[in-house]
Amino acid sequence: MKALSSGFITDINCLDLGIALAMLGGGREKKEQSVDHAVGLEFRKRIGDPVGVGESLVTIAYNADAHLIAAQKMIAASYVIGDKKPAARPLIRRIIGG
Repeated sequence: MKALSSGFITDINCLDLGIALAMLGGGREKKEQSVDHAVGLEFRKRIGDPVGVGESLVTIAYNADAHLIAAQKMIAASYVIGDKKPAARPLIRRIIGG
C-alpha cells in the first residue's frame, strides 16, 4: 500500500486495519472460522514518520483476491497524512491485576 500524498503520518485507524486483516483471512468473525496464518500486514510507517508520494506504508500478505480491493481501500483510508509532524504522544502504561 503506497502513500497517496506526502507529509507526516498524523494518525492511523488501527481498528480498520484489524478489520481489513480479518477480511483477508487473517482473523475471524466467528470462532468456527479458520485463520490463515500466512495473511498479515507489515507496517512500514508509524505516526510521526515523514512519507513521500508512492512510499510504502504497509505490505499486505494475502492468499485470496476475494476481498483484496475492499481491504486495500480500508487500509489506505486508515492513514491520515498531514503537513506538520504531530506532537509526540505520551507512552501509556497500565498494570492490570495486583
